[in-house]
Amino acid sequence: MWRIGIDEAGRGPVIGPLVVGALCLPEVDLPLLHDAGVTDSKLLSKSKREELERWIREQAEERGWKIELCISQPAEIDRAMAITNLNDHEVSLFASLARRLQVDGGGVLQLDACDVDAARFGNNVASRINDWPWDGWLIDSRHGADLHCLAVAGASILAKVARDQAVHTLSSEIGIGLGSGYPSDPETIAAIPRLIEGEVPHDCLRWGWMTVKNAWQQAYDEPPPLRPVDSKDPPNAQRTLF
Repeated sequence: MWRIGIDEAGRGPVIGPLVVGALCLPEVDLPLLHDAGVTDSKLLSKSKREELERWIREQAEERGWKIELCISQPAEIDRAMAITNLNDHEVSLFASLARRLQVDGGGVLQLDACDVDAARFGNNVASRINDWPWDGWLIDSRHGADLHCLAVAGASILAKVARDQAVHTLSSEIGIGLGSGYPSDPETIAAIPRLIEGEVPHDCLRWGWMTVKNAWQQAYDEPPPLRPVDSKDPPNAQRTLF
């Protein structure tokens, strides 16, 4: 029997990507996660998350666990929301990772639901997985799965560390501090005026977020431009990180 846990990091930030992580491992290995201290990434310090992320990758190499990460850049998020909504975009990302992790033997696909209706989120993800239900598999979609399901907790750590690394890289490339990327972060808010200089907002911003709209309106006394649509870049496009 297997467990596939899927969780996201970066749903709410105005800066940087949304990252969805997935961890697939045998049920008999779950106690290893517990003994190592794996839990909801939000309850861990940055250093502890990074330590556990390295440990999970080491164990995956030794024990044949499977890891998948999917990164959705701000432009992809904006385009997806122009057509559907953030929940629908996340459904597509979760389903994409589940499809890549299909294994024989049966198990439980555990999801940290991104919808106020956890069962609806699970049903929507299932509807986008080829040949679901897989033989011997069930879906467990719930709120707080990263706290109660060890495979999801592992996935939450993988996603959070990847997102933090992506924001750190952005900050280095741009040359200014970006903070966490969340609108509640003073360093993030302080960076917004620099990131809206020029004819269009910076690509690292989610142009559709109210924080960006309000800053652009205040600076230029007009609504911000719409994110251009590239016909070659579908609204639910994603880049896979291995």
